[in-house]
Amino acid sequence: MQIKPLSSADIPALLAIETVANRYPWTEGVFKSCFGSQYFNFGLFDDDQLLGFYFGQFIAIESQLFNICVSTNQQGKGLGGKLLAHFIEQSAQRTAAEAWLEVRASNQSAIHLYQKHGFLEAGCRPNYYSSASGKEDAIMMCLPLSFTN
Repeated sequence: MQIKPLSSADIPALLAIETVANRYPWTEGVFKSCFGSQYFNFGLFDDDQLLGFYFGQFIAIESQLFNICVSTNQQGKGLGGKLLAHFIEQSAQRTAAEAWLEVRASNQSAIHLYQKHGFLEAGCRPNYYSSASGKEDAIMMCLPLSFTN
């Protein structure tokens, strides 16, 4: 397995994973909009097969994780942790002072993964996400990185 940069040519494979794994998936347009100089996007590949990915952004002194996703048939194998560790490493290489993310309050497995990698709860955005019952809070999480720079 290898983690390598993504390109817009990977969008069909990204959509195939995203639409199965997420109830409210990103659209093709959102994926297209996240290829630019301030973004850093990587995929985890087994040969040429995409197993998971993340989309990050670096602006000024902080990075933000916009999306991290692992193919449903590959979940539970530690691949999300590998991708998250790579995101943290890439954020530090870009000299980010902090890494930020938002997560659905109901996504306890993701929250646990982020806490395991040092992210701390830093706030809440009430009614941020659409959900089956209407709206759901977003938990904001931060990882201080200044000690690694």
